[in-house]
Amino acid sequence: MTSQKALHNGDILYCIFSKFNTRQFDYRRDDPQHSERARREVLARSARVCKAFRDIALPVLWAHLHNFAPFFRLLSTCMVVQEKNLGARMGIKRVYALGEGSVPQGEIERLRYYSAFLRAVQWNNQTTLDTPGNYDYIEGSALKQLRRLVGDTPSNPLLPNLDTLSWKLTLTVDPASLSILMSPNLKTLQMDSVYDRGEWQPLIEQLLLASLSTAPDLENLSVDCTAYYSELRLSPEVTRPISELRSLRSLTLLFPTHETYNEIGLDVVLGALRPLAPLRRLERLEFRPGRVVAGSTVPPPGSRGEPLFPNLQQLKFHQVSCETSSRVLFEALRTPSLQGLEATFEYRNDAALKETFATMARCFPNLQSLWSIISNDDNLGHIFEDDLRSPLTEVIAPLLTVRSMVMLIIVDELRPRRTVGDADLGAISTAWPRLKVLDLASFPPAPSPHGWAGIGMPSLASFATRCPDLRRLSLSTLDMQSLKPSRVFDDEYPRTDNQLRSLTIRNVRGTDADCAPCGRALDRLFPHLSVAENLPSVKPGSLDTAETYIGPHQLRYKLFSAIQACQHARK
Repeated sequence: MTSQKALHNGDILYCIFSKFNTRQFDYRRDDPQHSERARREVLARSARVCKAFRDIALPVLWAHLHNFAPFFRLLSTCMVVQEKNLGARMGIKRVYALGEGSVPQGEIERLRYYSAFLRAVQWNNQTTLDTPGNYDYIEGSALKQLRRLVGDTPSNPLLPNLDTLSWKLTLTVDPASLSILMSPNLKTLQMDSVYDRGEWQPLIEQLLLASLSTAPDLENLSVDCTAYYSELRLSPEVTRPISELRSLRSLTLLFPTHETYNEIGLDVVLGALRPLAPLRRLERLEFRPGRVVAGSTVPPPGSRGEPLFPNLQQLKFHQVSCETSSRVLFEALRTPSLQGLEATFEYRNDAALKETFATMARCFPNLQSLWSIISNDDNLGHIFEDDLRSPLTEVIAPLLTVRSMVMLIIVDELRPRRTVGDADLGAISTAWPRLKVLDLASFPPAPSPHGWAGIGMPSLASFATRCPDLRRLSLSTLDMQSLKPSRVFDDEYPRTDNQLRSLTIRNVRGTDADCAPCGRALDRLFPHLSVAENLPSVKPGSLDTAETYIGPHQLRYKLFSAIQACQHARK
């Protein structure tokens, strides 16, 4: 009897059934017993046991749908208009639509009963993550029929508790009928275009105008129009409806850059940013306006007066050119509140890249993290003669004045590339003593009288002392021969409490005899290092890796093995 009373307690039942919630489930394809379908079947069976179970299990079962198909199938007029077998690995694709006929009032009441449970729904996404999966899609015209059956009254929305909506756009979607899916409590909205040729520009503008007007408290909006064959462009007509969302905190605007018809003038980009000025609460912006080209001269909207987005904290740029757009866009979005920046830069020479970093330091004086990919402009066809190998700190020198930096990740896709040597590591550790993450593994070592030596052990020791809060360090080459074995335990390699957990070194220069003393030195400098994740999973000399673990790869394995041996000796 005690167990029966416990199972009638709503709080206890909710704790049990919430474990089957698919919204926050960590999917694993290699474990079909924990697939989404299995979880939903458990909830469905539990809902049939008794009323106490039903009242708790049904809200959990319907709270998150990966597809609207189960919801539409509650209506008797829902039918399969297309069914296609995509093969043993992909499963079956079904396309659903709503017929022209009417439905009993009881079905409408049942539809509204279940619709009150919905919290997050994805439109036209895969229904299940089983393998093989079933791909269920809803025709865009079904929204028009649903609106006809249910009615469109703002005072009685169909999905009153929906807070997250994500869907893939099709050309058959009726913008006027989209309001049937909107909820006054909607917080997150994601719109993705599909790979389809057609007139997308007027459709996306109408969809934004029709949908956003019914979600005044929206906090997160993502508009991804990067599908192939899409001729969509950023425009004031796209951003003007967004400007009414005064509660917006996160905004993603992605437009294609595949073809020349995706080119957009810088003046058009700035003109599209102006209507967004009322978004005073915006904290995160991800932005790819398209293939930006030089346009008529337009003063940046943020160059004078107060910042465009005064509370912006995270900024992410895709494919911006140092010559035509990056500096102007930084000026337009300048704010002292920015903490994190992700950007992909295309540039022609070091001067343009250095000026971009200078503008970055001036516009974002309190920047804490930078994740950047720098590459040569694809349209140039070659690299100019002045792009010779030069130290990285010569290019990022203006950024070294921003003392608040705690994370720097730069990936250099150029050939020839910038270099990282002892002087660069010293300048970085001096400028940023609070550094926690440094990833410069894509940069080759700086030249030395003995060739391309890499980072020396004395420089690494100084770096460990100056940056005690380090968590992750990735470098291209480590020069073990720079260490003097007789001085391993001298003051040059003191025991520190450096917090480094992850150390990645692509290449190691030295001999087998250098691994043991260097391992002891690194163990003194980084006592909390997690060595297991750095060691290869297969030991050198095995049949399948005998040829790969030679030279620096074998030395790297022996170096980390020496560090591991020192850690075991300390225990």
